[in-house]
Amino acid sequence: MPRVFTCVWLPDELKARVVEIQEQLKKIVEAKFVEPENLHLTLTFLGNISEERLISVKRTLDSVLKNVKSFHVKLEGLKIIPNERFIRVIGISVTDDSEISRLIKVIGTAIDGKYHEKTKLTLCRVKNVSNRKSLMDFIEKNRHIKIGRFHVKTVALVKSTLTRRGPLYETIHSFPLE
Repeated sequence: MPRVFTCVWLPDELKARVVEIQEQLKKIVEAKFVEPENLHLTLTFLGNISEERLISVKRTLDSVLKNVKSFHVKLEGLKIIPNERFIRVIGISVTDDSEISRLIKVIGTAIDGKYHEKTKLTLCRVKNVSNRKSLMDFIEKNRHIKIGRFHVKTVALVKSTLTRRGPLYETIHSFPLE
C-alpha cells in the first residue's frame, strides 16, 4: 500500500535561497532538514492507501482540478510550529494564500484527505534546541524574510517511501492547472 500526499513542488529558482536559510539554521538547531529535492507545500495527506483507492483518487483529482486556474503564492517569513515554547517544525509562511487555501479545501474534501487550510514550506523537523536564545534571535531576525513568489501551475500526487536516511518522494501523477 503506497503512502501518498498531494503537494506543490517548490520551483528550482527558489531552492537556493531556502537552502541558504537551512544552512544558517544548521548552526543553531539539531534537526532533520528537508532535502532540496523534497521541498514542497503539502496540500493533503492520505497516508497508506490501497491501489484501488489510489486509482479512485487520481480520477477524482483529474475531475476536480480540470477547471482550477493557476495562481501565484509568496513565501516570506519564518514560522515556528506549534509555538515558541514547544518547537517541532520550522518553516516558511505562504502569503497571498487565499487561492492555495481554497485549493487545499477543494482537494481535501474531494479525496477525503487530512489537511490544514494554511500551508507552509517545511525547512526542518526539530530534534533538539540547545540554545533557545540563538534560535529565537534568528527567527526574530528572519520573521519577515522574503523568499520569493512563484506560479502554482501543477498539483502533484506523490508517493512517499520512508527510509532510514529520510523519505524518498516520487511524483506518481501530475495535474496541470488552467
